[in-house]
Amino acid sequence: MKNLAPSCLIAAAAAAALGSCDKPKDRAPLPAAPTAAAPAAAAPRGTGTMPALPAWGQAMVGKAQASLFPGEMKPCVGNTDNVTERYADGVKVVGWGWDTAAKVPIARVILVDGAGLVTGVGETGLPRPDVNAAKPEITSPTTGWAGYVSRTTGPIDSYGIIDGGKSLCRLGHLEL
Repeated sequence: MKNLAPSCLIAAAAAAALGSCDKPKDRAPLPAAPTAAAPAAAAPRGTGTMPALPAWGQAMVGKAQASLFPGEMKPCVGNTDNVTERYADGVKVVGWGWDTAAKVPIARVILVDGAGLVTGVGETGLPRPDVNAAKPEITSPTTGWAGYVSRTTGPIDSYGIIDGGKSLCRLGHLEL
């Protein structure tokens, strides 16, 4: 074997180090799911049809989230926990959310697919004592939400509707 020049050794080491790199990871901290939540895979596969969406959100379905809420995202804390029920035409998703500026639970939830289209909505005000136990700065016991999505596979992002219905805040992501 020939002796290699030190510059060749450095170049070879650098190439080997770079070759072991993968795609950059999203380093934004994601809120942890409460320990009481069951994994998404635990939801039984249903055969019935999904319940009707709340009247306030029906006109939003199929529209671009960016056109419905064109403003800047606002801060909040929350999570998209898991799927709790499956239907032939959709799923029920649950989570929690807290409007940090107003110090109240989020008002409502929209669920958006990978293309940025609203594919479901959710109601808030459900009891989530586990959130209060984990985060004492959250003073309401009703930060929980449940929503229905008219799809059974793919990515879903959830957003809380805040600022009197004018703004959104990101609550989380879930792969169905």
